[in-house]
Amino acid sequence: MIAISLLFLVLAIGIVGFWYLEDLPLLDAFYLTVTTITTVGYGDITPHTFYGKIFTAVLILAGVGIALYTLTGIIGSVLEGRLREAFGVNRVRRSVARMKKHKIICGGGRTGSVVADEFRGDGVEFVIVERDPKVVKELRKREFPVVEGDATTDAALLEAGVERASGLVATLPSDSDNVFLCITAKELNKDLEMVARASSKEAAKRLSSIGVKNVIMVEELAGSRLAKSLTKPEIVAFIDFATKTGDASLESLTVDKGAKIANKKVKELRIKEKIGVSIVAILREGKVIANVGPEDEIREGDTVVVMGKKDSLEKLDSLDFF
Repeated sequence: MIAISLLFLVLAIGIVGFWYLEDLPLLDAFYLTVTTITTVGYGDITPHTFYGKIFTAVLILAGVGIALYTLTGIIGSVLEGRLREAFGVNRVRRSVARMKKHKIICGGGRTGSVVADEFRGDGVEFVIVERDPKVVKELRKREFPVVEGDATTDAALLEAGVERASGLVATLPSDSDNVFLCITAKELNKDLEMVARASSKEAAKRLSSIGVKNVIMVEELAGSRLAKSLTKPEIVAFIDFATKTGDASLESLTVDKGAKIANKKVKELRIKEKIGVSIVAILREGKVIANVGPEDEIREGDTVVVMGKKDSLEKLDSLDFF
């Protein structure tokens, strides 16, 4: 703004000076001023008087530098901003095009950004789909991979690599949008695992009916957590500690068909003795088996919840159980 103001000031001084000293019409005075400070050169209009020539020399010395500095600054700012944005978008597109088995977060608002933070902390590859330009700008400042577009459309989901993705999180503010999004995503990738937020039981029922694995009632969950934070704060603190990536953490693993861990008792696996990880629960057919003992059997289709240090949990893959 200072540079632009100086440029206009020089123009004004030049116009007034040539009008007064050379007795030129205002249009000719403007033309001669612009010709002088842009170093284009003189043609049909030139200064003739002694004082006019002195004034012109001073104007060249003062005006040329200011004009060049201002114009190059403006052009540089415009080009740099647009080129940086274009290169950033293209870089994200190339990165997303290489992603496989990644997660897609639809909606980059408060809930979506929290999910993104969790994914980043867990080292999960993901991309966010968001249509609000202001939100997109904020997400890019945090260096999240973002596809700008409407998540309920095929084009935006395909750009996010939905056909190669392994999971999708629907966090759009509207229940109807989340339902339509999940239907669209399922049509593009039948094997896609989906979770979604909902604000009503009716929406939760519809989402479950179209194949959404888990539906989270955000208000209900927040209310329950607030209540337990007051009545059972130690339990909430333990869950927070156990689910955050740190020295100790919880991990869930699905027992696929043919897995070596299937149809074996806990004592036969000796996971705790081998790597220091404990099985704390088994999820089977919608039920939770707690207080897992050495005689409990692990079956195909079970989800095994284990707890231990982060480096110990990473060793589970080397045991080739799952």
